Amino acid sequence: MRTGVRDTAATPGQWRDALARCALAALGLSMADAALADDMDMLSGGVLDLDAITVTASPGGEPAYGALSPTTIWTRGALEPLQADTVTEVLTLIPSVNTQTTPADAGTAVSVRGLQDFGRVNVLVDGARQNFQKSGHGANGTFFFDTEMLRAVDVTRGPTSGVNGGGAIGGVVSFSTLDADDVLQGGETVAASLKAKAESNPESILLHGEAAARLSDRADFAVAGTWRDAGNYETGNGEEVIAAQDMLSGLAKARFTPDDDQEITLSALHYDSGFDSAFSEALTSRARSDTFTLGYHWDPTASWADLTGKVYYTATQQEQKADDGRTRFEIGTLGGDLHNTSRFVIGSMAHELTYGGDLFHDAVETRDPHGTSDDLTPSGDRLVYGVFLEDRIAMTERVELIGALRYDGYDLTGDDIANSGGRLSPKITLGYTPFTPVTVYATYAEAYRPPSLTETLIDGFHPPPVTTGRFLPNPDLKPEVARNIEAGVDFAFDGVVTPSDSLNVKLGVFHNRVEDYIEQVFEYFPIPGGYQYQNIAEATIQGFEFEARYDAERAFAGLSGQVMSGVDSRTGDQLTSVPPNRLTAIAGIRALDGDLEAGTRITFVGAKRDAEMLGLVGDPYQTVDLFATWKVNPRTDASLYFANIFNEQYTQYPNGSPSPGLNAKVSLTTRFGS
Repeated sequence: MRTGVRDTAATPGQWRDALARCALAALGLSMADAALADDMDMLSGGVLDLDAITVTASPGGEPAYGALSPTTIWTRGALEPLQADTVTEVLTLIPSVNTQTTPADAGTAVSVRGLQDFGRVNVLVDGARQNFQKSGHGANGTFFFDTEMLRAVDVTRGPTSGVNGGGAIGGVVSFSTLDADDVLQGGETVAASLKAKAESNPESILLHGEAAARLSDRADFAVAGTWRDAGNYETGNGEEVIAAQDMLSGLAKARFTPDDDQEITLSALHYDSGFDSAFSEALTSRARSDTFTLGYHWDPTASWADLTGKVYYTATQQEQKADDGRTRFEIGTLGGDLHNTSRFVIGSMAHELTYGGDLFHDAVETRDPHGTSDDLTPSGDRLVYGVFLEDRIAMTERVELIGALRYDGYDLTGDDIANSGGRLSPKITLGYTPFTPVTVYATYAEAYRPPSLTETLIDGFHPPPVTTGRFLPNPDLKPEVARNIEAGVDFAFDGVVTPSDSLNVKLGVFHNRVEDYIEQVFEYFPIPGGYQYQNIAEATIQGFEFEARYDAERAFAGLSGQVMSGVDSRTGDQLTSVPPNRLTAIAGIRALDGDLEAGTRITFVGAKRDAEMLGLVGDPYQTVDLFATWKVNPRTDASLYFANIFNEQYTQYPNGSPSPGLNAKVSLTTRFGS
């Protein structure tokens, strides 16, 4: 990203020196440290990239150190040795992030800091919201994604004030898909790769192919496809779990750069999966999801302009087929965002002012001719919109201040019920670098989540054989408001043991209080009563998060996890949504000039109190995995992964079914290019 350094009110020397000082402050350096450049022109050089200190992660799936936020990024290259086949295997590497799945369903629900369901976590794929919801005994909000298409996942925990922050009182989880740069290497203009993978538990086979071409210096494109067929799996004690699925996905992406200042991207992602029901042999399901995006970026040589825009459409449908007919759940989400960043200097302080807005419209349609699913997942429309303003100020060489305001509003309609509202939410962050390479920060942020269509409009009876459960709508449901306080410290050391090694550590604490928290309760009137979503709870969730990675030429190690608790402040009851404490450790070695990499991942999960009272399993457990990757030659890679090598019997909270026992995975990838 290029940022110009022009200012008609300052001399070139004043402008250059001020920007250089502020950039060094943001990086935790002093002017004395800049002496190694011998010349201030080498530091400014006519362009300056301030964004890099907040959105770029270190290689190897490390936290985004220096970001002044609890942000973690895992890249495709860092995940490859772990052979992550599912979204769960990716996200459980990140502190305070948990998932909920059902074996006979391809969807994944994401929890961040104990907040889940109905959009409390904003899940994005290539910047497009994934808002699918279906009422039932599982999660209220899942999405479908093929991890073979993954380029990187960026997770920000806690409320955010910028683009796509609307409703995300838990956090934002953003998946980006591969592009031509991930397939082409060096000076190649055409390249392709083919990957084959087999697993033992469940017995499955996967084929994945990618191809890309650079048509000119101004255009490239990439395509990819995956086919997977998997059977049922066995738990650690030999129990068979119904989980058979077939999956087919495809991706097409093109990029155009009309000139040096502009970039246009188009992408289309398709997902299709069929699976059997674990409850009835006569019930089968199929899920389809399509995501289309059009992005634009304009970054001229001018300090006032760095414009990014996107429009997208996501269509997700799940169809259940039984002997008595078909039930169909559909949602179409049309949305977009537009924001610009202006950079300027006032006195000795450098400002990075970002302003813009985003909106999306959900259209939900449920069809169930022979049942009550269309009452329990009601059809309707919801428009959610927001505008924001954020200023990052490098105040001194050691101090950075971020102030932001975001206004969110919504309009919801369906079944003769309408609801609307809006609120202004502030955020302020103070960052301080007492000495290089240590940075500390503190943040206060608020966020606003509008009620969902289901929470507001649900109206009907529980399907047979249970018919006593009546569900009541609530047109007066109020939005949730989160008030989050957190603090963190980052360490980034080079040359710890050897001249070329590095150690990065990120620690943080948070306290999030959610007012008007929405829960489903039993209402006695009108007689005979029924279940209704109401603003009866005040959720208080607090915790400690940590991430660390050490990397040397021949060895590496990583550690991540969280200690978290959550209660309903009005009753003192434990929150079901808060996951148990977890610690994940990864360690390994590199040999044969880096061509061979081998290691282990160990996961420790604590007990979840009161889980049995809720019909869930909260027993503690530990799992051990082994992995190895070998670059056979420049065009061929082989990988081997053993998951749960001690065949541990365990259930990942809050899933209803136990997880797989010992599973062996082997894959071979070969590529061609010219």
